[in-house]
Amino acid sequence: MPITTKLTGAFVIGFDGDDHVIYPNGEVVYQRDTILFVGHGYDQPVDQTIDAGQAIISPGFIDLDALADIDHAILDTWNPPHLDSGLQWSERYFEQRRDVFTLEEEIFKRRYALTQLILNGITTAMPIAAETYKGWCESYEEFAAVVDIAGELGLRMYLGPSYRAGINVVRNDGSRTVLWEEALGEQGLDDAIRFVQDFDGAHDGLIRGCLLPCRIETVTPVLLRRTKQAADELGCHIRLHALQSLVELRLLRQWYDKTPLELLQELEMLGPRLLIPHGIYIGGHSDTGEPYRG
Repeated sequence: MPITTKLTGAFVIGFDGDDHVIYPNGEVVYQRDTILFVGHGYDQPVDQTIDAGQAIISPGFIDLDALADIDHAILDTWNPPHLDSGLQWSERYFEQRRDVFTLEEEIFKRRYALTQLILNGITTAMPIAAETYKGWCESYEEFAAVVDIAGELGLRMYLGPSYRAGINVVRNDGSRTVLWEEALGEQGLDDAIRFVQDFDGAHDGLIRGCLLPCRIETVTPVLLRRTKQAADELGCHIRLHALQSLVELRLLRQWYDKTPLELLQELEMLGPRLLIPHGIYIGGHSDTGEPYRG
């Protein structure tokens, strides 16, 4: 028989059949993945009672851009231009790139970060992480370990190793561009497909595989087409960071004479399987001379 557990806490967020409600000094009773009761006065026997004290017990949060490393906010969030350029790869480092951390250190970092997600109420996550300190991108082996960490912690995750064909760099004159290793992008997608095939549905359905290419300016149209085809065949979602920066907007106009949204439309990627974090620069921007259009 499955163990029946009762949680008690100062505030329980529940649903009364019509709307969300707050139960002061409420109770939640569950067996494995099934909620049996939410409210007051549960009168059936339970195997264990856990008193959360002065806490809020609520449904878990869903974070589809979940920080899964320990320094992302330092490297990749809201830096002023004079600092941001110093946190990008240089052209020289592109030629001398390396993995800064060992696989064991990467796995520890993931365990620490995923534990922090749970401590902050997140029970469903699709991770993001900085790749600044990697030789190129996330690996199949790293995420195979994340699968087991998530299963151990009871965290529902949408997972797959990231991949890209290029990397943003800063030139000696301070300008930005992307340098390419297209073969690494193709290999990364191959590994991501293998990951979905191997781990989708793992740990009693806690793990769902998905395809997670990096930023739109670091993947080629060919790689995006392959990604869309693979997602359709696998029946999985795609998350693509796009519509998020003026650098991206300028580069795609320079390369393809299109806005990011126009490129996605041309590639027939827009649809229910595609998640686009950010969505800031939907049309144009005065700094680029782009008209404001969809």
